[in-house]
Amino acid sequence: MLLADLAHRGATLWPERTAITGNGHHRTYRELHERAEAWRRLLAGSGVRAGDRIALLSVNVPDVLEAAFGASLIGAAVVPLNVRLSAEEIRFQVRDAGARHAVVHPALEPLARSAGLHALTCWTIGPETETALSRAPASDLPRPDPDAPVMQLYTSGTTGRPKGCLLSNRAWVVASSNVVQALGLTGDDRLLGALPLFHVAGYGAALAQLAVGGTVVLPPGAAPEQVWPVIAEHGVTVAIFPTGTGRALRHEAAAPATLRLLFGIAATERPRTLEALRELGIDYRGIYGSTEAGNFVSISTLADELARPGTVGRPLPPFDISVDAPPGEVGELLVRGATLMSGYAGLPEATAEALRGGWLHTGDLLRLDVDGYLYFVDRAKDMVKSGGENVYSAEVERVLAGHPAVLDVAVVGVPDRRWGEAVKALVVARGELTPAELDAHCRGRLGGFKRPRWYELVEAIPRNHSGKILKRELRAAHDPAKAVRISEDDRISGDGAKPAGGQGGGGSVPA
Repeated sequence: MLLADLAHRGATLWPERTAITGNGHHRTYRELHERAEAWRRLLAGSGVRAGDRIALLSVNVPDVLEAAFGASLIGAAVVPLNVRLSAEEIRFQVRDAGARHAVVHPALEPLARSAGLHALTCWTIGPETETALSRAPASDLPRPDPDAPVMQLYTSGTTGRPKGCLLSNRAWVVASSNVVQALGLTGDDRLLGALPLFHVAGYGAALAQLAVGGTVVLPPGAAPEQVWPVIAEHGVTVAIFPTGTGRALRHEAAAPATLRLLFGIAATERPRTLEALRELGIDYRGIYGSTEAGNFVSISTLADELARPGTVGRPLPPFDISVDAPPGEVGELLVRGATLMSGYAGLPEATAEALRGGWLHTGDLLRLDVDGYLYFVDRAKDMVKSGGENVYSAEVERVLAGHPAVLDVAVVGVPDRRWGEAVKALVVARGELTPAELDAHCRGRLGGFKRPRWYELVEAIPRNHSGKILKRELRAAHDPAKAVRISEDDRISGDGAKPAGGQGGGGSVPA
């Protein structure tokens, strides 16, 4: 089965049912199928052949899905580009993918020109492309192999250069079934398409809703004031709030009456937000997954998240999973299943390393309990090795995030002459907050060796365009003169909390 077969199936079963609507757009399933065929003809008539790459630079509009469907019928692959990237970053991905064709949304024309996309065979979504689609000549190309790549999605590159994950037609069809099961989607649902269609989760959620004959509703943006009116107008039943569930529920425009389910990143919602959902009668699903895994891997329920803090739920049935450690202990999560990436484009050694032994080595440290629940602990590359003890930065971050005055936090390891590495916390605070108060908050919640030795109060935590913390930059930027160091004796003994220095003077105490 090809990606475009989702549109063909919809045209066969529900031709006049609404497939996509909102933000000035409307497509029935019949129209979605017809436009997929039109894109196939246009691409083929412009010389696109099996194995070619087509760059997509667009906000969320139906054309993004339709172009991908058309490419799948040829055996070509689309390269969705993050619209928040710089021109140079986009230029790298286009060169790396070897894309010779591009589809661009008119709102992004300046970025597209700076990135050189108009030097390719380029279509700008709008009247001229509509005319070209209507006049595209018939073509007779063989049906491609379902295992052919249909999408080359780039990783966020927090630990090095971004890598292009190759996801096949077959992988996407199976991944869509996973999402249908995870969220319990039906043809009666109206799913809010607020996640960007340059991310695996955005594509995955939209394709899953289309697979069961429901409607994808496109909002004009992701902010609560842009989303809530759309939810009310279209009777949205399933949604995600990319800017935060708690913030959205507290917004003055909140109109949750039609919602039956919200979903988000597993183990990240605060208990008070989950309790608020329960009081509203809205269910919740937490997701854990990755681009390399082809989208969702495990799912947690509202009951799971409340009863088992920190869990990312149980793996979805199509996956075989293994934790590279004895039962109950922390180890790297290995995943095997039909949705996994085919590999990293042009990087055979990185592919072999990531997929060795037929398993995806996720680089994520988790533990598996006796009831089959997974708990995310940390990224392997983010773990701090302090004095021979493993300190999981995500665990420390969760504890600090529980302080009512902490708005954001990042934990990294920094060089230390005595311990090899020491734990450092960078904190964005609400109002006045001192390192001594933060250290006191960690007492009784973290062992002495886990409590940060260094604190730095900052205006913001640097993140990439996918929202991931740029920990490599934070480690490289560590300056003892700008941070506050907690007394070594205090850190071990737990008596009092006396900073060894103030802002600008914390580095004077010897390690």
